[in-house]
Amino acid sequence: MKSYHVLECTDQKQIAQELYSFLSKKNGPIERDNLKFWNFLNKKDLFNCLKECTTLSQWFETLELKVREASFTIYNNEIKTHPHVDAPPVVAKINFPVLNTKDTYNVWFDKDKKEIDRVECIYPIVLRSDILHTVEIGESAQFPRIQMSFCFYKEPLNFLQN
Repeated sequence: MKSYHVLECTDQKQIAQELYSFLSKKNGPIERDNLKFWNFLNKKDLFNCLKECTTLSQWFETLELKVREASFTIYNNEIKTHPHVDAPPVVAKINFPVLNTKDTYNVWFDKDKKEIDRVECIYPIVLRSDILHTVEIGESAQFPRIQMSFCFYKEPLNFLQN
């Protein structure tokens, strides 16, 4: 199984703008206290996200995917991450770049912690989350780096088949 698969999305810029507007609105999810690298949307926020981000919802419909849960990640001078494996049972998620993802990378490792794959976070991807992975930041990256992560009732595993 592949570590990732880049997805085609002709409306990527529009979706990123809709997601950023949703996240950063007054009293929006990004305005929370105690933000961490990984921040889950509660059911109300998820409902509102899918309602307000109509282009995103339409794109998921074309992929025949129904969102089960969503979260957003933030990376900046204070908030960082380290190599990790996401909580089971989810294997395949879709990560969608929102803001400042240029020169930032999803990186995967084998059991000996040797790098096996990497991709710049500038396109939506199906991400394999059940193996050790992290986000690495390049020298020209800008902060805050924001990315959305979506899980589905039927995981998009077909995109990760070799």
